[in-house]
Parts: sequence; structure tokens; C-alpha cells
Amino acid sequence: MRVHIVREPADRQSRDLLEHNYRLRHKVFVERQGWEALRRPDGRDVDDFDNEDATHILITDGKDVVGGSRITPLDRPNLLQTVFHGLVQEDLPADPSLGADWTRFYVRPDRREGRRRAPESAALFCSVMEYALREGFSYITFVSSIYMLEHGTAVGWRITPLGRPQSIDGKPTLAAWIEVSEDALDNVRRATGMRQALISGQGHFSAIGNSLIP
Repeated sequence: MRVHIVREPADRQSRDLLEHNYRLRHKVFVERQGWEALRRPDGRDVDDFDNEDATHILITDGKDVVGGSRITPLDRPNLLQTVFHGLVQEDLPADPSLGADWTRFYVRPDRREGRRRAPESAALFCSVMEYALREGFSYITFVSSIYMLEHGTAVGWRITPLGRPQSIDGKPTLAAWIEVSEDALDNVRRATGMRQALISGQGHFSAIGNSLIP
């Protein structure tokens, strides 16, 4: 497997990865999770935040995208402060220029079946923290179900809610922030069995070895 860091404007190879990512997101978030507001006739999950401000962290196995996430700087238009601003009742921990919003985390459904821990999920968690450190962010915000908060805490991250959970589409949902630090990266690597860096010095991609816990 490989980790790819993709931003617009993208070259042809990266554009193909992005298109695959958008179609997978539609299958995951619309067809499986029922986010009908995202449904599009072209079968692509693309919103206003898939722009030149966004960084896409994509996991591939061969030529296939098998997982992904999106990172958007908090001092640029982002999902948290527009669509989900009602979930934020507490102050951000620092200036928005020091933060990033983490959205659209997914692993292709067939890669999760029968697994105790998907290596794609582990790679995304480690890559997101690596990327945040490399870019100089001090915290990451996210909106998710309670499960995601519990999962993040389980890998040794310090997570602070930004407000009380609210019901969205019948599920308790909250906004929270994650402290970005070398300790947080060490903790998630230890919890997942990941031992090497996933993002190359140039920031394009890095191969994933066999150190992930299946």
C-alpha cells in the first residue's frame, strides 16, 4: 500500500486518484451511511471544500484507492465552521491559522470486513498526524459520532469536545479537537503497530511496510 498527498491543481495521475476517491466517498457516505444531502446523479461526493485549500490523504493498494481523508486549514472556508458551526459551543484552543479541519475519513467497506483493525485505518490515522506536524498545525478539529472520539482516545490522542453531542440523522454527533504533537504521533504508531514514517520528505507518497497490525 502507499500513502498519497494530493492537492489541486493535480497532475493526471493525482486527478485519477481524486476521481476514484470522490466515487468511493459517494458509495460510503451516501449509499451505505445514508447521507442523502450529498447524493449526486454522477455518483461523486464533491462539495465546496474539495478545492485548492484542501489536502487529500489517500491510501492505495496497487491502482485502487482503499481509504482517504481530507484536511482543510481552519483559516480558510471549512466544513466545521460553516455546515456544523452549531456543534461548536466552546472556543478553539488557538488561532485558526494553527488548526486544520479533518473530514471525510473512510476505508473502503470491503477492506474492513472480518478484520479486527483495518491497516488502512491505521495508516490514515498515522498519516494525518504526520501531515499535521509537518505543516505546523497545533490542533485538528473533526465532527463525528461518539465512536470516532473513542477510537481516537484509544490510540493515545488527547481529544477535547467543542460542545455537547447533538442528534444528526438520528446519531449522536459532536465536534472536537485533537492535540497535534510528537507524543500523539508516537502514541498512534505504538497503538497501531506502525513503526515508520508514511509521508516522504517531498510529501508525495511513501510505501507502507508490513508493520501494521491486521
